[in-house]
Amino acid sequence: MSSAKHSRERENIFNIILLGNSGTGKSASGNTLLNAGKHQRSSHQCFASYPSSTPVTTRCKGIVVEMFGTQVRVVDTPDFFYEDQPVEKVQLEECKKYCKRRQHVMLLVLQLGRFTDGERGLLEKLEKNFGTIRNNTIVLFTHGEDLHCDVRKFIGERTHLRRIVQACGNRYHVFKNTSKDSGQVKALFKRFEDMFPNFNIKQSSAMFCCG
Repeated sequence: MSSAKHSRERENIFNIILLGNSGTGKSASGNTLLNAGKHQRSSHQCFASYPSSTPVTTRCKGIVVEMFGTQVRVVDTPDFFYEDQPVEKVQLEECKKYCKRRQHVMLLVLQLGRFTDGERGLLEKLEKNFGTIRNNTIVLFTHGEDLHCDVRKFIGERTHLRRIVQACGNRYHVFKNTSKDSGQVKALFKRFEDMFPNFNIKQSSAMFCCG
């Protein structure tokens, strides 16, 4: 393959960037996205995710996958505001590179039932580093299996959550991270279609590579 063709193909990749505080399920959500494929994956083709008192993810990592007929890059990021373990500036710049592509979406990851003081004003803090991102952002709630009421009711009864969701154009989605049902991923991808007219999905097997 010529370098020019390879470059064009990489430019056509749609970036999905996971942002949020540590412990909210960013990496697990990245794996939920990747697990929507049909093929067996090796350990280097997923994100490290396990219980820890300190952030597990310290570097930006992108994995390219063909899913539902579309080439996407799922990008896991560190907690940029964890004071006890500051993130190197180079990692912030690395993440910014993924945000410069014409077609990209941010998933602001929040855990249902666990909203900390550090997450108040999180969107505004992110925008100080990345510029205005809310127009390209979907709020992704994790641990959906723990939700025992309608998600709209849950958000509506919590002012802090309602404000974040409203700031992001009332775009939100819920992941049950323990579920192996790829339907929840496809439903998220359908939301991308609403945001980006040229983003189209179809049922397809998945092929993975790191990038």
